[in-house]
Amino acid sequence: MRKFIFSLLLFCLTTGADAQTKPAVKFGKITNADFTVSSPVVDSNSNAVVLADIGSTEFEGNNNGDFTLVFVQHRRILLRNRNAFGAATIEVPLYNGGATALTEKFENFEAYTYNLENGKVVATKLEKSAVLTEKASRYTTTRKFTFPGIKEGSIIEYRFEVRSPFYTNLRSWRFQGEYPCLWSEYKVTIPPMFDYLRTQQGYIPYTIDTVSKVFKSYSISEQNLNTQRTENFNINGEATMAWWAIKDVPAFRAESYSTVSRNLMSRIAFQLRSIRFSDTYTRHYVKSWASTAEDLLKDPDFGEQLTKDNSWLDEPVKLLGKEADKISQIRKTYEYVRDNFICTDHDNQYLSQSLKKTFQTKSGNVADLNLLLTAIFLKSGMKATPVLLSTRDNGYADETTPILSQYNYVLCRVITDDKPVLLDASHRRLGFGKLHPSVYNRSGRLIDPNMPMLVSLLPDSVRETKVTNIFMINNEEGGIQGAFSSRTGYQESMNIRDKIAAGKKESFLADIAKSYPAEVEISNIELDSLNVYDEPVLIKYNMNIKMAGDEDIFYFSPMFSESWKKNPFSAAERLYPVEMPYLMDELYLLTMDVPKGYKVDELPKSVRVKLNEKDGMFEYIVRVQEDKIQLRSRIKIDVSAFPAEDYETLRDFFGMVVTKQAEQIVFKKVK
Repeated sequence: MRKFIFSLLLFCLTTGADAQTKPAVKFGKITNADFTVSSPVVDSNSNAVVLADIGSTEFEGNNNGDFTLVFVQHRRILLRNRNAFGAATIEVPLYNGGATALTEKFENFEAYTYNLENGKVVATKLEKSAVLTEKASRYTTTRKFTFPGIKEGSIIEYRFEVRSPFYTNLRSWRFQGEYPCLWSEYKVTIPPMFDYLRTQQGYIPYTIDTVSKVFKSYSISEQNLNTQRTENFNINGEATMAWWAIKDVPAFRAESYSTVSRNLMSRIAFQLRSIRFSDTYTRHYVKSWASTAEDLLKDPDFGEQLTKDNSWLDEPVKLLGKEADKISQIRKTYEYVRDNFICTDHDNQYLSQSLKKTFQTKSGNVADLNLLLTAIFLKSGMKATPVLLSTRDNGYADETTPILSQYNYVLCRVITDDKPVLLDASHRRLGFGKLHPSVYNRSGRLIDPNMPMLVSLLPDSVRETKVTNIFMINNEEGGIQGAFSSRTGYQESMNIRDKIAAGKKESFLADIAKSYPAEVEISNIELDSLNVYDEPVLIKYNMNIKMAGDEDIFYFSPMFSESWKKNPFSAAERLYPVEMPYLMDELYLLTMDVPKGYKVDELPKSVRVKLNEKDGMFEYIVRVQEDKIQLRSRIKIDVSAFPAEDYETLRDFFGMVVTKQAEQIVFKKVK
């Protein structure tokens, strides 16, 4: 059984494990044997192989009376074919202090391309002048370089140093990536006064996982501003040295019904918890959620504007007027922001501009819009609070420790008749009290200093329910005519609304017709509740099946376009859990006449199967009564997450669904 490895620990509490000898990998020492790889994690689909990826972070004393973090990385990659040439372009992010002069420095860079020519290893050096500097954001620049002389079978190798003044930016390490890796290693040595939280996760066991104490001496110098003399001093003590390594790391391959790769691949990340400057003074960087919520509500980039008078909000409050009851007032306010403002970015937990500017421009990111909604509620005398969360695409956020960098989304929570309602005005066609599937990622956090509680956002709390009904009778022309009606689930309804809003109504209607064989004609397509966002979309149309009339045997697919055509779980095995965005309940009902002049020769067998006894079920019940056929097919999934050990069971379950729903009824001509 594969178990998920996840821990959030203090370094001083981590226990050690016996280390194993690592392979000898020296920079520039390339042999003919390195061009031929044999490993259980390398196969014909491996476009590249990371031969070695070795990193370390150490602290050094500097001449500014402080410490410098020194991160070193050495990486060697075999490019097996042209599909891997993208791996020959490397980007290294560097951080700066924005308004301060502090910045990270990129040093001691070396890079070579190696090719095997006439049995000899030929090296091509990448000149330092070929390294480009690009500005990525206000706080980030990127060093970017591309290896010269690459071809199929080349080995590329580089190493560099990043010297950083930022304690909070102790570099994370990713053991797993797009390509298999023969050896991935990371060492970190931390002075005794620094206390970091470590997030260690993944599904691959470590070859080396050890933490030990080593004596370290740090020399620090600083100029005395009064005397202009340089003062030197040493800090001695037991540092914490951690060493992790994994041998033969398989490539990470995204699979259906999985959250973002950050949740799944083997990696280690760090968060500065505190610095102990003396026996009597410790500076804490990770606070309680109550303190963090208080700080956020004072932050000008988050909640500071919620506590101001905001007289400019008198205009929308007056415009919205007063409704007879509280829930109607809340609904009207929500719809006002949803329908009149455009969201430019669904991936930000901080304001991009003032709330007043958002109101004036009628656009902003998700934080701008939902904090504006919160501000309008507060101005109207409602009790409203922001909720911070991480979306499924962003990965899980730690539920106990406030690590704000893990979050990327904001909702509004408003109280109506003593009942809380979560609202998101950043999606134009989202119903009242409805949320986008991307936010159901375990939990969010209420940003209330008095009660900073977790807000449940479990996928198991959402059920996608779809009911399809087809009724068909024989007509006077010798064919079969009928009516199709399908009340779609809310997620499917959102997709339909978004597609039509994007001007693709005709292609959507054409896709319905294309989903049927040529002998089936579709007409009078209607979409009900398309603009009633609180309700699911109802699809209705008429069907007409032309019968040839002279066929002795007639094969009929009773599920039409509603069958599962493909098993979503096609891989032979899976390392990671299955994580569905919601529960599922699909019901399909068919009532039809036996075609005139025919009788039922073969009928699919009825089945009823449970998934793990209580995790779900599938039933396919078909019967003939007099001259009518009745079919009932239902798929019900009552659990959103399945461990990797259940993958084979889940794959076989959906495989049976696909096979059963593809079965045909055989009609034979009556003679």
